[in-house]
Amino acid sequence: MTDPINLLRALPPEVVKEIYTDTASKTLQEVSKIGTDAVKTIRLALFPLQFTSAFQDRLAAYIDKAIRQVPENQRTSPRESLTLSIAEKLRFQEEVNPITNLYVNLLSRGMDRERLGEAHPAFVNIISQLAPDEALLLEQLSSFEYLIYFRFNNKKVTILKSDSDSFVNSMSVNDRTKKFFLERSAYPEALAQPDFFLTFLEHLVSLGLVEYDNEPRNSGELKFVQISFEEAEYFCIKLTEFGRLFHTACIQNT
Repeated sequence: MTDPINLLRALPPEVVKEIYTDTASKTLQEVSKIGTDAVKTIRLALFPLQFTSAFQDRLAAYIDKAIRQVPENQRTSPRESLTLSIAEKLRFQEEVNPITNLYVNLLSRGMDRERLGEAHPAFVNIISQLAPDEALLLEQLSSFEYLIYFRFNNKKVTILKSDSDSFVNSMSVNDRTKKFFLERSAYPEALAQPDFFLTFLEHLVSLGLVEYDNEPRNSGELKFVQISFEEAEYFCIKLTEFGRLFHTACIQNT
């Protein structure tokens, strides 16, 4: 197999600078005549890790996907400290794993001069600790300032949205309050393993991505909902500011 370092040394400097653009393949063919496969090899040279052929092909595909998510006029060479860490993680990631997209998205941010600030160095290790369902829960929380989760009689079991909706519909409250709770109720059924909803929630709290409380708020949208129930209590679950940045950098597609 061709030594990528020697390939790099043999190429003109202007060619090396082009490896992160969509014109890389054409440039390499025209200037060095070494073909499209060299694009993959040279890109991998910037990730100086020892991979098998299968891992190399997989990593090359991920890098290419990350590059193509960045508008060409915004592309920049990524920080080595970020890219090497992500490359090390990506070699173990299957294409069908939702967590893989989080790494690819973060790598894209590191190649985008307009969004470099979103690529917090802690995010690489946070992604490695997430279950796919936890990423789904973060996405669910991102749509609102906060979601409401009911717990009945202090039972530490997952309450599905269908159950909380039934409870809300039985409330002796006005339609505005009912509508608020129905629209804002958390949706554990959207997860592959809804029974672990509370476990996922606590883990996300420990990572600093999510926070919750069980005190009715005195301002904002909950100002008019000053009610309590003997058989149930409700929690306000929301992304922290750090959690919203993580969502923007690693989960949000645009």
